[in-house]
Amino acid sequence: MDTDLLSLRAFVRLADELNFSRSAAALHMSAPKLTRLIQTLEKQVGVRLLARSTHGASLTAEGLEFLQSAHRIVAEADWVGRRFSKQRVTSSATFMVGCLAGSLYEPLPEHIRSARKAHPKLQIRVVEVEESTLTRQVLDGALDMGFLYSPEPDEMIERRVVSRRRQWVAMSPDHPLSKRKQLSLKDLRPYTLILPDEKGAPRLHRWYRQFLDLEVRHNLSYIGANQIHVALGLCAAGEGLCVVAEHLRRVRSDDLHFVPLLDAPQTELAAIWRADSPVRQVAQFIASGW
Repeated sequence: MDTDLLSLRAFVRLADELNFSRSAAALHMSAPKLTRLIQTLEKQVGVRLLARSTHGASLTAEGLEFLQSAHRIVAEADWVGRRFSKQRVTSSATFMVGCLAGSLYEPLPEHIRSARKAHPKLQIRVVEVEESTLTRQVLDGALDMGFLYSPEPDEMIERRVVSRRRQWVAMSPDHPLSKRKQLSLKDLRPYTLILPDEKGAPRLHRWYRQFLDLEVRHNLSYIGANQIHVALGLCAAGEGLCVVAEHLRRVRSDDLHFVPLLDAPQTELAAIWRADSPVRQVAQFIASGW
C-alpha cells in the first residue's frame, strides 16, 4: 500500500468530524478534493472506510480499525517536526502540560510552580484538554505531558500513577441518604446518578459504569455532565447523586453533603509523556513526589 501522509491526515480529520464540509475547511481544501482523497485511500486499502449517507458519514468496522494505525502514523509525523525544536531547552522554549479539569484540584498546580523554579529557562503552560484527545496530543508532541485517569497502556508512552483517591457520594443536604455516615454501592440503587459525559470523557465514563452497572443495577439511570462543576451543580439542584473522587469535595462544599462510598474502586490519576521526549526529565520532575 502506497499511501501519502496527506490522505491519512484527511482521513483522521474526517473520522473526527464525520462531516465532509467541516473537515475540508479545516484541511484548507475543497470538499470534492477531500472526497477524492478518501476514495483513493479506500482503493489503496482495499476496504470501505466510511459509510456515506444523506445525513453525513460514519466509520465502518474496518474504518475504526484503520483509524488506530492512521492516528499513530500522523502522530509520528507530527512528532518528528516538534522533537528537534525541543532538543535544547532555551528561554523561548515552552513545555505544554495537558490535563482534565478535575486534576487541577490535585497537587498538580503546586508541582507546576516547583517545576518553574527548577527550570527557570522553560516556559511551562497548563491547558485543559478533552480526555478523548489528550493521549493523541502527547503522542504527536502538541503536549509534552498530560494528566488523565486510567490511561490505556501504550509502548510509546511512559506512565506514572500520581494519586489514588477513594470515592464519595455528593448529594443535596436534604437528600434521604444525607443522614448516613457511610454508603455502599447497593444504597445507590433507587437513585439517578450524575456521571462524566460519555462523549466528552469516554474512558472515565466507562470506568464508572463498569462498577456501577455491576453493583448498582443494569440499565443505570444517569445524567451526563461534561464538567465536574456542572455535575456538582446538578447534584446541588437535586437532579441526582454524584460519585466523585474525594479530592473533588473542595469544588463545591457550601451547598452539598458528602458521604464516603466504601466498596467502590479508587480513582487513579496518571501522568503520561513520550518515553523518547527530549524534555522527559521535566515531565519526570513534575510527576515525582506526589
